[in-house]
Amino acid sequence: MKSLDINSGTLLYCIFGSPVRHSVSPLMHNAAFRESGVNAVYLAFEPASIRDAIASMKALDIRGASVTIPYKIEALGFCDEVDPHAATIGSVNTLLNTGGVITGYNTDGLGAVRALENAGIAVGGSRCLVIGNGGSARAIAFALQAAGAHILIAGRNLSRIKALAGDLGKDSHPVRSMLLDELDSRLMESVDIVINTTSVGMAPEIGRTPIDTRLITARQAVFDIVYSPHTTGLLAAALDKGCAVVYGRDMLVFQGARQFEIWTDMAAPVETMARAAREFKTENVHRQA
Repeated sequence: MKSLDINSGTLLYCIFGSPVRHSVSPLMHNAAFRESGVNAVYLAFEPASIRDAIASMKALDIRGASVTIPYKIEALGFCDEVDPHAATIGSVNTLLNTGGVITGYNTDGLGAVRALENAGIAVGGSRCLVIGNGGSARAIAFALQAAGAHILIAGRNLSRIKALAGDLGKDSHPVRSMLLDELDSRLMESVDIVINTTSVGMAPEIGRTPIDTRLITARQAVFDIVYSPHTTGLLAAALDKGCAVVYGRDMLVFQGARQFEIWTDMAAPVETMARAAREFKTENVHRQA
């Protein structure tokens, strides 16, 4: 891997969110820049305002940024242009600065679908339970639906899960939504893939699970986008039952690879990014960033 030589020509990329000081994204993207010979550096910032953060991209010529919690939905309103896919989803996780014009994209959904497919899990025709209603849930649900999956939304905020289900159902068949407490074993028998898009189970609250794990069956695949710890309480329960599992770190790598491609117009060194993510001390990192 090539060394990083910072000089007057070094381009700046970053991540905006809170918390992100221990995000794996800087290590992953800086490894990608070095491997690809791109004279750039990627840093982590915790701005008090996403509006001011995006304005700083123009003032300081920051070429690109990742956006994570709690700013994915809010950031959409401060972009000059928005990719149609991100506009449909209603959230952005990637910003590109082209001559002072900030364009918003969303790579979360693509990263999730690629992570599932990389694990040998068929998405098309499957019935997916998506737990959550935030920016990640929206991106993942729309991408799964586009890949041919049937979606069920579950969460704790009734109005938000109904809104997400309504948006998903605008151009397709109606999408069902329900509170987490309404999930039961009979309904779960029809679910093929369970996806947690919430922060439940993230360090330091290791061991917590977003649903009663007694509802999980061996025939299901279980995916948790939380990557700290690597094996969450939900995934541990799924492994005990003999389920196929997908780790949050895999989605992180694939969505980050697409960000790299948007920023540089180059093929991403996926294996290098995956290796950097594996080498990071997972006890010190947070949720998808």
